[in-house]
Amino acid sequence: MEHSIYFAADEAEKAASYLEQRTKEWFKHITVNNYLSKIKKSWAAYHGNFYSSSHEISFGGEQGEIVNLAVNHYGNLCTHMLNMVTGSRPSFQCRAINTDRKSKIQAELGNGLLEYYMREKRLERNIKDAVEYAIVLGSGFVKMEWNATKGEADESIDIDPEEIADFDDEGNPLDEEGNILKPTPIYDGDVDFYTLSPFDVAFDPTKESPQLQEWVVIRTFVNRYNLKEKYPQYADEIMAIATKDEAYSNNRISLTSYDKTEDIPVYELYHKRTEATLGKGRYMMYLSSDVILEDTDMPYRDLPVYRIAPRNILGTPFGYTSMWDILPLQDALNSLYSTIMTNNNAFGVQNILNPQGNNLKVNSLEGGLNFLEYNANMGKPEPLQLTATAQETYNFLSMLEKVMETISGINSVARGNPESSLRSGTALALVQSQALQFMSGLQQSYIQLLEDVGTGLINILKDFADAPRMASIAGISNTTKMVEFKSEDLEAINRVVVDVGNALAQTPAGRAQIAENLLQMGLLTTPERYLEVLNTGNLKSVTQGMTDELDIITSENETLLRGGEIIAIATDHHAMHIREHRAVLADPVLRQDADLVARTLSHIQEHITLLQTTDPNILSIIGEQPLAPPGGSPVNPQQQGGMPSAQGASGPMQGSPMAQAAPNMPQPAQAPAVDGQAQPQTPEELMAMNTGQGNF
Repeated sequence: MEHSIYFAADEAEKAASYLEQRTKEWFKHITVNNYLSKIKKSWAAYHGNFYSSSHEISFGGEQGEIVNLAVNHYGNLCTHMLNMVTGSRPSFQCRAINTDRKSKIQAELGNGLLEYYMREKRLERNIKDAVEYAIVLGSGFVKMEWNATKGEADESIDIDPEEIADFDDEGNPLDEEGNILKPTPIYDGDVDFYTLSPFDVAFDPTKESPQLQEWVVIRTFVNRYNLKEKYPQYADEIMAIATKDEAYSNNRISLTSYDKTEDIPVYELYHKRTEATLGKGRYMMYLSSDVILEDTDMPYRDLPVYRIAPRNILGTPFGYTSMWDILPLQDALNSLYSTIMTNNNAFGVQNILNPQGNNLKVNSLEGGLNFLEYNANMGKPEPLQLTATAQETYNFLSMLEKVMETISGINSVARGNPESSLRSGTALALVQSQALQFMSGLQQSYIQLLEDVGTGLINILKDFADAPRMASIAGISNTTKMVEFKSEDLEAINRVVVDVGNALAQTPAGRAQIAENLLQMGLLTTPERYLEVLNTGNLKSVTQGMTDELDIITSENETLLRGGEIIAIATDHHAMHIREHRAVLADPVLRQDADLVARTLSHIQEHITLLQTTDPNILSIIGEQPLAPPGGSPVNPQQQGGMPSAQGASGPMQGSPMAQAAPNMPQPAQAPAVDGQAQPQTPEELMAMNTGQGNF
């Protein structure tokens, strides 16, 4: 049936009626194609609910002769996958529209606010729950919304004089109906976060991918008495709505269908701002086509519902998880364990074969150390051995466990049960990093979820956080400080990206290898720094200075290309600046720009001049090699300030230990290759490895 008016631009009742029909078709669609049954079975398997009596031995068969024994490898693999993906806290990086100082300050504020919401507002918990849903149920969702009634209330709000019709005897203001008027407090407001399962998010199943979705319908269950107080005009209709235990036991997650509740379903439509909605979008909150609680333009820049899935079913918007491929293997595993257990349970108590006519009675076997006489011609008593299970059963059992590990990508090292052939820490780190690499699809989806949620959070704060508010953010050296901000303090931020460190740094063996490499390079100068890298894998404190220097160089190169002027200072890493500034002229087309060539070479000459004229002791401390001044010989820093000269002159010791080192001092040991792969030998190579950009 064709409609002349698009549903999201139609009257509220008609739009709600259309959505009611679409959501019913949605659940019918995922039911008939067995998608819903996969979700339910995976949820049950994840929680060990394999038989009617989970987490205990049960008995089946006609007379209870079969022992049902479930060993939950499925849940164990899911948990390891979840911990490996979310175990390392990501680093948010806000990107500003411009590169001016104000924009950079706002970007730093944005970074701190994202960490604040992750830590203090438990956004991290919601995101981890969504990842868990994705691993077990195929997809998970995070919803964000602005709650105008959260936060501190402004107590100074007065009643609008135009609302006052009269005063009572005590001086209280009255409205036209004689009710006492009270000032309505205005709250600061804040962001609420929710985790949603695939049961509670409906969208257009005809779209080829999630990115093409223009609308989404969210179902949440809310106490109907709370709704009744908030929307008294619909009190009767609200109380007549069936609760979730009465009508929704088949299309939601539930341990039992007998759980009584007062919660009723509330539906919310979020529609993007498209041409069909006249660029306004649509937001509706409704209980049915007759009970519409809210109807307004889309309040957010984009859909405030963010999805994660290990991968997609090609050509559809539905998520898929490799754990579903393991469901039949888990059933087979339970069957084999049950077979072995049944055999041992039935025949574990030893039986005795006693040939007839050997004169032994049953009571002759009572007690111990009995002297037994029997007729040798009739044969001796022997045990009846029925407990032996075929070796093929045990071999098949081991094979199934390994196949489950192969399909999930969680190897024996990641599960804490490495093979005996893996003895060295380097080998263990390599094998575990391969498990992390296998899950790169889920890892990438996790990063995209973090970036989308971070960008959405910043946009919501930019659009709604008008009142000044306080937040606790991490400052220099991770010291906590309270800052005040409001929406205009974030206006320069246009997107959020997430940096995730090298997967090897997430494993104990990998952190040990990195710490040893840093120690050999001389970058770890204190035991505290060494232990920090070894325990946390955090290299920020080690590489922060070099990262900042590279950021400065990149900014200077952009300024050179734009035609701006930059200056060099004595404490720059001059050799690094000179090498990186050469890249500006590495393009044959740019070399035709005479002004650009002149600016770049002039700036490079500034660094050369500083290498010739700066105090050699300063250059030595920062690891720079002094150059000979124009027309002269290079100055030996050991001869500056009374240092001993080659002729034996002596004076007070000055300069850094590096300046005092003997010229033939042995070099640090080079990191050995691991399985044919070179290990980082310089700080720059180590940084590349940590960010996943190097080939090490």
